[in-house]
Amino acid sequence: MRKHKPVFRILIVEDDPERADILQSWLPEGTRAVVVTSAGKAMGLLTRDRGNVYAGILLDHDLQQQTAASSDHYLSGEQVAEAIIRYVAKDVPILVHSVNVQRAPVMVSKLEASGFWVTRIPMDDLQKESLVEWLEDAREIWADREEI
Repeated sequence: MRKHKPVFRILIVEDDPERADILQSWLPEGTRAVVVTSAGKAMGLLTRDRGNVYAGILLDHDLQQQTAASSDHYLSGEQVAEAIIRYVAKDVPILVHSVNVQRAPVMVSKLEASGFWVTRIPMDDLQKESLVEWLEDAREIWADREEI
C-alpha cells in the first residue's frame, strides 16, 4: 500500500486582506496556504487541527479587522500563541510578522519558552526572499518529520 504524502500546508493568521494576499503571492509552488482572519477562527482551527497538520505558521498580533464574533474584539495573537503552545507540535516553526513593537516580542518570548523555533520579521521588513528562506527551513523540518 502506497503511503499518502502529506500536504506542505502553512497557516497564515492575518486579518488584513492586502497583507494576506501578499503573503500568499510569495508562497512557492507546492505550498498550500490556510488563511484565518481572526484570533477566534485561528484558535478554533488549531484546536481541531492538533499536532503536525501545518508545516509552519505565520502569526500576526493585532487581529481585530475581520472579527467573526464580538468576543474576537478582545482576542489577539497572544491567545493564538497560547493555542499554538497547547495544540501544535513543538517542531512546527513560527514566523511572527506582526508590526506591534510591544506585543509581538511577548508572543515570541512565550513561544520560544515553550520550545518553538520562532522567527520575528515585522511585515514592514518582510520580503519575499526572507519568507522563501524561512519556508525552505520549514520544508526541511517537515521532510525530516515525514521520515520518522
